[in-house]
Amino acid sequence: MATTARRPKGNHFHADAMLAELPEIRPGKSLVPNVPKGESLFDFIDREGKKVEIENDAGQKETYTVVEGDMVLDKDQLRVWADEQETVRRAERLGLPVSPQGLLGIIRNGKILRWQDGLTLTYCVLKGTFPGAGQYQTVVDNMKAATGNWAATCGVTFKHDVAKDTSPGTAIPAGVTFAVRGINANGQFIASAFFPDDPADRRRVLIDPSYFSTTFDKVGVLRHELGHVLGFRHEHIRPEAPPACPDEPLFGTTPLTEYDPQSTMHYFCGNLGSSTLAITAKDRDGSQSVYGRPLDQFSFVS
Repeated sequence: MATTARRPKGNHFHADAMLAELPEIRPGKSLVPNVPKGESLFDFIDREGKKVEIENDAGQKETYTVVEGDMVLDKDQLRVWADEQETVRRAERLGLPVSPQGLLGIIRNGKILRWQDGLTLTYCVLKGTFPGAGQYQTVVDNMKAATGNWAATCGVTFKHDVAKDTSPGTAIPAGVTFAVRGINANGQFIASAFFPDDPADRRRVLIDPSYFSTTFDKVGVLRHELGHVLGFRHEHIRPEAPPACPDEPLFGTTPLTEYDPQSTMHYFCGNLGSSTLAITAKDRDGSQSVYGRPLDQFSFVS
């Protein structure tokens, strides 16, 4: 599919009025255009970007920078991200095409990134990281619904290892692919996830207290985050998306479908997106191009 130059900024398509009704999902403006002359993007974002502290498996707090609304990066990852963003800006100045179209998969070493065929993605919901049984149960129920939605969409399998939910602390218990846990991110994000090639000790879905009061569909929020877990990038970073939407680097991505403004991976911005974050027909087609059809559509012979 042909690539096109990145969209210009300026016209907000009345997005601010709509976002004012849903302030908790406001994606925020890119800091990139504000970089002082002579300063690197990495140094500027490292200094001015949103920060969140997350306990590692050893119980020590580590500081991360929040980009694209729900991605948390350590310093090494932030440096790579900033370098990609600066490369995009240089390409734009030279008039070079830089942006693919469609639901975005991730490319590593020239190949589409995905989980191993036949792997069951096991998870636990760390009960002790939530302030009460009610919030814990809400997350358990919504994770069941969101994982079920993806399993009904493409060939992936999730399993909740309930026995691991009472594991102490915040460490990811042995025997699960990832952990879901509460964290007070001070509203820097509603929820945050990871990509398939992140280190094993970073495979966590983080839930901020704002999740429990958001007017966004709560199952939809988890559908969106699980899209990242499966290896899909944000839909609203397309060149076709409105200028009001966040503008982020697209290196290391590959188009899977045409642009889909209602995708579960699209933020609510520029009068587009959906507060339900439902999985659309294009999401289905794109995810099936990576993982195949839902497993319940096959008759397996042993």
